[in-house]
Parts: sequence; structure tokens; C-alpha cells
Amino acid sequence: MRWRHVALSAAIGISTCLSAAAAETPYNLGVEAWKHKKYDEAAREWALALQDGEVNALNNLGYLYSTGKGVPKDPDRAFQLWTIAARYGNSESQWHMGYAYEHGEGVGQDLVYAYGWYGCALASASRLKHDDASGTERHIEDDAVASLRDLKPQLSSEQLTRAQELTQRLVDRYGKAAP
Repeated sequence: MRWRHVALSAAIGISTCLSAAAAETPYNLGVEAWKHKKYDEAAREWALALQDGEVNALNNLGYLYSTGKGVPKDPDRAFQLWTIAARYGNSESQWHMGYAYEHGEGVGQDLVYAYGWYGCALASASRLKHDDASGTERHIEDDAVASLRDLKPQLSSEQLTRAQELTQRLVDRYGKAAP
């Protein structure tokens, strides 16, 4: 399984640059717990961060549920969390949505939807990468390009046409920067 958790890596690097007050947010406490492999604590903190509207917490909790780190493994719950974050424009969750559809993790396998979400992740990451000092969006962009490249030969010409149309609809609706 090649689930990505780039935002975690980026957040870990960024968290060391934050003031002490900022580091005490539930999201950042979750990142600190993650760094020390205290996954159950990270899950608790990120669940609290959801109350603050932290979209990255949705993505990171989804990762924990997809892998069973600190919480029971639950691909359905991971998919639910990523769906919410993806709709807020979180490029990493959009990539995870593509992966979930490609491999039938938490949702029925659907290569057209996989392609659509990978394409949406690519558009979102491309739009955000210029303002991303951590490099997270570049990694997501690279992953999306590779995922699209690997998936395309598996699609019939009719599926590819549908997938490209879906991609455009997803980009138009969800390919914006997260709030």
C-alpha cells in the first residue's frame, strides 16, 4: 500500500518553526504525537482539531484509519474523512480519494472516479505549490502525475473520455485552495 502522508511530513517540519503558543493547538499536538509514534494520541488531538475546522486533520485522521495506526483500521471511515477534506480542496485527500477508488479501499473500485480524483489532486496541488514553502504540494503533484500515468492504460477510450469529463467537473467544484 502506498498511502501518502506528505502533509504529516510537511507539518512536522513546519511545527518546529512555530511559536510556543501556536504549537499548543490540537493539530500541532497531534503532529508532535505522530513524530513520537504515539498514534492514538495523534488521533485524539486531530479529532479535537476538527472542532477548529482544521481540514488537514481530516486528511491525517483518514490516514490513521486507513492504516490502523492508533485507531482501528477502518477504510470506510478513512474514505469518509477524505471525502470531506477533498471537497474543501485538500489536494492530499483528493489524491487519497483517487487511490481509494483505484484499489477499492473503503469504496467500490471505480477507475473512472480514481482518474477524476487524481486529476483533481493534480490541479489543486499545481495551483497551490507556488505558495507552499514545505514542498508538500510538489510531492502531491508528482504522485498525482504518476498515478494518472499508471492508471491511463487501464482505461478504455470510452472510460478515459468519461474520466476526463469527470476530472473537469471535480476540478471546477473542488479544485480550489482549502480554507
